[in-house]
Amino acid sequence: MSFLRRTLPLSSAIYLSCALIFAPPAAPLSISVSGGVPAQGAPLWIEVEAPGPVDNVILTWKGADFPLRETAPGRYETVIGVDLLAAAGQAVLAAESVAGGKRTRVEKSLDVVERAFPVQTLTLPKGMAEFDAPTLKRIEAEKRTLDERLARVTRPVLWALPFLPPVEDYRPESFGSRRVINGEPRAPHTGVDIRLPEGTPVRAIADGVVVLAAEQFFGGRSVVIDHGGAVFSIYYHLQQYSVEEGRRVSRGEPIGAIGATGRATGPHLHFGVRVPGGRVDPSLLFALPGKQDAK
Repeated sequence: MSFLRRTLPLSSAIYLSCALIFAPPAAPLSISVSGGVPAQGAPLWIEVEAPGPVDNVILTWKGADFPLRETAPGRYETVIGVDLLAAAGQAVLAAESVAGGKRTRVEKSLDVVERAFPVQTLTLPKGMAEFDAPTLKRIEAEKRTLDERLARVTRPVLWALPFLPPVEDYRPESFGSRRVINGEPRAPHTGVDIRLPEGTPVRAIADGVVVLAAEQFFGGRSVVIDHGGAVFSIYYHLQQYSVEEGRRVSRGEPIGAIGATGRATGPHLHFGVRVPGGRVDPSLLFALPGKQDAK
């Protein structure tokens, strides 16, 4: 107050001091959710709006924190998902910001509903369904590597809506199907199968960085792209891939061609998407509202 006393009349100093003490708090954040019903396997488009300047905005979903992409001053967006095996019921989505050292948090409750998935019965040669000890060891090692890559939450967020289908002739099959192989129930199908001739070009669905380009037992020649903010695209059974780990790729850039490598019964692309929250139906992801012109 010594500065105020030297430069302002006493009454003005008192008024300013009171205004600083009793200034109303900033308006809270707001969250909007679009993209359809939050059913198992559904991606959801999230927009967060801050009423004024903030230092940071974080989204919390399924017990983890994720960054958002700033689209305009005070406006942020991201994509989250309801995993295809998520339990039905209430789930809480939250956004938190920091401004002037003060935290602001807002929550929104989502009513997760079950989705009916088909049952797919397959009969495979014994060598494609039963594995010896060395093969099982390889499978486990590849799973650990993939899980580690898919657990990363990187910045900046590189993707932008709309996402681009991985092939020109996009005709997906079998997302979420409960598989029965040689009479035994197995894990659900976490992506879609796209049956096209061998050699059909495959492209990146959005800007990103290649975090896996390798030969896998199940996936054959495989590519995984990290699009930032815990959004990943997965491409299996490629005839060949034309990218290497660590390479930055652009939306629509060729990354390989459809093949029948790995555990595949014929030429097709297994294509999957992971977003904050888990494994989602890629076809629903491509239906999310977009703000840029498709290439």
